[in-house]
This record gives sequence, C-alpha cells and structure tokens, in this order.
Amino acid sequence: MPECIPPQRLSFHPSQPVEVSFDAPRSSSDGGALLLRCLDERDGWSRRLADCLTERRQAGRIRHSLHEQVRQRLFQIALGYEDCNDANRLRRDPVLLTACDRSPDDDEGLSSQPTLSRFENRVGGRALRRLLRRFEGDYVASLPEHTEQVVLDIDATHDPTHGQQELAFFHGFYDERIYHPLLVFDGESGQLVTALLRPGRTHASRWARAVLRRLICQIKQRLPGVRILVRGDSHFAMPAILDELERLDAELGGVDYVLGLAQNPVLVRWAQRALEEARRESERTGQSARRFTEMRYGAKSWSRLRRIVVRAEHNRFWGANPRFVVTSLDEEPDTVYHLYCQRGDCENRIKDFKNALAADRLSCSRFRANFFRLLLHAAAYRLLWALRQSAQLVSPRLGRAQFDTLRLRLLKIAALVRRSKRRIWIQLPRVFPEAEAFRRIATGLDPPGALT
Repeated sequence: MPECIPPQRLSFHPSQPVEVSFDAPRSSSDGGALLLRCLDERDGWSRRLADCLTERRQAGRIRHSLHEQVRQRLFQIALGYEDCNDANRLRRDPVLLTACDRSPDDDEGLSSQPTLSRFENRVGGRALRRLLRRFEGDYVASLPEHTEQVVLDIDATHDPTHGQQELAFFHGFYDERIYHPLLVFDGESGQLVTALLRPGRTHASRWARAVLRRLICQIKQRLPGVRILVRGDSHFAMPAILDELERLDAELGGVDYVLGLAQNPVLVRWAQRALEEARRESERTGQSARRFTEMRYGAKSWSRLRRIVVRAEHNRFWGANPRFVVTSLDEEPDTVYHLYCQRGDCENRIKDFKNALAADRLSCSRFRANFFRLLLHAAAYRLLWALRQSAQLVSPRLGRAQFDTLRLRLLKIAALVRRSKRRIWIQLPRVFPEAEAFRRIATGLDPPGALT
C-alpha cells in the first residue's frame, strides 16, 4: 500500500481552522477516465496494440495481462501521468481500476512501476514493426469511403535526452543531445498518422521517403480515386523525396506535393523583380507588401526542372523577405502559397503531442523501449483526439480545445466510488461545470443494452 501522508492544518479561514487529510475512501481525481474507457471500448485501440505484442512470461505467474498493461499506460498518459513512477499510487485508483476491468476495491491493484518498466523493455524489433504497421493501418482504415483528398503533413521534432541512452547523440541545430522523431499528421483532421523514433544525428528527412511511400500506397490501395497532397518544410525538399513522390504520381495518380525550399543566391536573384515591386509599394503605403510569382528551376542535384512559387515580401522593419515553395500543383501562386502556410497547424498538433501528452519523456535506457513508449504516447494522442471529436458533437467550444484544456475540463474530475453486489456507483461533483457535456458524450459513446 502507498505510504500514508500526514494530515495538514490550514489557518486562513477567519472563524475555523481547516483540516486537510489524505485518506478519502475510494475517491479519485480522474473521473474522466470513464470516457477514455468508453472510447477504447468503441474503437479497440488497446486490444489491437496488445495483439501486436508477444507474451513471453510464464503462463501460471501472470497477474497483469498485456492488454491490461497497454490500457493502463494509455489511460495514464492521456490523464497526464506520463511517468511510470506515478503507477505506484495510481494502481489503486478506484476509477482507473474500474476503467481497466478491475474491481474498484481490488487489493492487488494494477501494475506497479517496476512491472511497467519491465513491460516496456520487453518489446523487441519485430513487435515494434507490427505496432507501427497496425498504427498506420488503423488510420487508413478510418478514412471515410467518400474521402476526396488526404493531406499528409510531415515534420520532424526533437526530444532532449539525459544520461546514457542508446542512439542519443548531439545535434548541432538544437545544440543538445536528442532523439529525432519523424511525425506525420492528417492535415485536414489533425489525426496523428504515424510516429517514427530516430537516432539523434539523423537528418530531418531520413526515412521520410519510405514512410511516405508506405502510407500513400496503403491509402491508394483502399481509396484508389483519392487525391493525396504531401506538405512539409524545406528539410523535405530533397531530390530523393521529390523523385519518389513524382514516381508515385506516375504509378498511382493523384499524388501532389508542396514543400518549402531553402533560399539560395540563384532563387533570390530571380525573385528580384517581384521584390522590387513589393519594396516600392511598401514605401508608398508604409505597410508590408507582397507579390507572388513563379519560375521553373532545377538544382544540380535534381533530375528535372520543377515549378517554384515565390512569395516576395517587403517589410519596413526588416526589408526584403522572400519565401520559396516547390510544388507539383497547377493552382495560382498565391493559392499554392496559402495552401503551404496551412501546414503551420501541424505545429499545434506537435505542441499537443509534446506538451499535453509529454511525448518527449523518452527516459528509458534502451532505444527500442523508447520507441515503444513513443508509440504509446501516439496511441494516447489518438485517444484524446477521438475524445475531442466526440466533444465537438455536443460542444463546439470543447471541440476546438487543446488537449491540456480538454483534459482539465473533462478528465480531471473528482469522483467517489462505491461498489455493491449489483453495480459500481461513481459519483461526480454536482458543481462540475461540464457535467451536461460529460453526460452527453458518455451517452453517445456507451452502447445501449450492454449491461442492465
């Protein structure tokens, strides 16, 4: 059992002392875990992830199934407990026990920190490949039949490392030792498509070509007529990636790209006329001025000439500010550039992934264990993304909320838990501001007639 915390007396009240104790029976601060369980029951993420793992423990001595351990970790991460150490107390949380199919007064509890650490470190390379393919396959299977266009926003981020972690290297751009994950998001819905952990010295575009080919082929196999647009910054405007996307367009049809392109003296020289026009307008109006134009350009390492869209901007504070985009699209230059700028929303998705879900807490010593942990955080992202989709049906305000706001409003709720022979009774606060939204979301998620 967790150690006892001594009571505390507070003296701020003008008429009576306030006594605080930490011994409320069968209570929880995470009543919203019930919604996570309803989502998991509907979509089956924890079961599918657990099916990708191999059970290597002695059958007669297993006390916590792989499915239960996956579910426990997903729920803890989604609730804001990314560290396995938190399990030493949360393993007896009555709401979390209920959400993981245990009795709320189960004395044994869920997995402890050492048990979860062994669980994460047992995963091997083959299991990781199965998990990654299942994760990507679930996204492709979730696309509606009437989908006309899929936008794949690809980006890299960094996870600072500490200590002697496998394949954690110093990266000069970030000026620290890191892992360098590769992420792909659905640009229309914000769904996380895939997450790939890479060593710290890896270039931002490393393995992007293989990931994009795998995803595009899967999407086209299921939805042959869908149009696919790949967006990314200048790190991904590499000759091999451009050639691969054009090859896929020739093979499958309907594959386009719009990628940032780093400026160089040749591009800037060709953009001078548009920059000069923008400068004159800026001086006349005293405001920033923009001009859009295009050119055909081919770097020495490219196999062919490609269309370059130029945004020539002049600002009275910092002067000329040209931006370049390489694309296979035929739309007007300003339309193409604004379409490229929409990939900035990918940064908000990464913020949800890293800040709200602490996906950069990859503190295991082994690289494979950290890869597995990244995929667990990615699955927790999908869990909260699905919660936001369900919340949008009952409250547009909650449907636009960031993950940490969504967690605060719908998951971090005090709850009292009682159990009788006939039922488990969970009481939420009467003054809970989102009580009606909570009730309507739960009603929409819970299948009717399951238990009476």
